[in-house]
Amino acid sequence: MMSMLSSVFRSLFSRPDTVQYPAGPSTVPLGNRGKVVWDMEKCIYCRLCERNCPTKAIGTDKVGKTQSIARLRCIQCRTCVDICPTNAISMLTEHTKPSPHKEVHVYGKEMKQFEYRVERMGDWPPAKQEGKKLAAVEIKAEENGPA
Repeated sequence: MMSMLSSVFRSLFSRPDTVQYPAGPSTVPLGNRGKVVWDMEKCIYCRLCERNCPTKAIGTDKVGKTQSIARLRCIQCRTCVDICPTNAISMLTEHTKPSPHKEVHVYGKEMKQFEYRVERMGDWPPAKQEGKKLAAVEIKAEENGPA
């Protein structure tokens, strides 16, 4: 009983251990797993990342020269980063920004390093046939607004 009372009084008169994020700065610990990104200059489209992804979050299109990742399916396990023979896949410490839609990030050969386009997630995983487009729809601004 006395140990509990001493703990209560110590907590009453000390500063909180938590940070009021986003009002205050947050510190990202070393080794934090954020989002997976591709350097398409290095990618050889071997599909090792796609085959070894435990959640099937990665899609590869060899003909279209794109890699795509379904952000809500990715569990940041780092399997794709470790298995990539050319080190084309990295994991940043920052996380993907929240979105009201299920998103697929598509990385293309014509894009800069770590640059991607955002598409809305349709049927996933994408079709396995070479050259076939992903089953995703590009996000377009709604002209009429909500009904």
